[in-house]
Amino acid sequence: MIIIERSIEIPRSPQEVFAFVSDPRNDPLWCPKVQSVEVVGDSVVGGGARYVVVHRPVPLLAPRRMDYRVLDWSPPSRIVWREDDGHDVIRVEYLIEPSDLGTRFTQRDEAELGAPRMLHPFMRIGIGVDVGRQLKHLRKQLEKR
Repeated sequence: MIIIERSIEIPRSPQEVFAFVSDPRNDPLWCPKVQSVEVVGDSVVGGGARYVVVHRPVPLLAPRRMDYRVLDWSPPSRIVWREDDGHDVIRVEYLIEPSDLGTRFTQRDEAELGAPRMLHPFMRIGIGVDVGRQLKHLRKQLEKR
């Protein structure tokens, strides 16, 4: 299992940050690899919700459909997601804490990758870069609001 954790300070309240990141339909605004998000069935934003996400985790390869569901929902401080695109399964945890600037947002990914083990060190680097980039996009999106 690969574990990646990145944090960023955002000049918004924890409630504002939670409201934005808790709705995956906002993901295309701050996650460049996410192409679309659809709600599954009667799901609503919140605990137990399910989504189908189309994303392109590897730039030159075809997009993948991903089952995306809420495992834990604790407003306004924590959300845990499960992402499964048939190749990789990632448990993604968002921790949202008050800070002097407004909010400290931490994303922790625990990834079970389908790629050969010899590629995992390179994938860890790539996923870490992607998460860091996403958090910068998140801060920019929330600063505009």
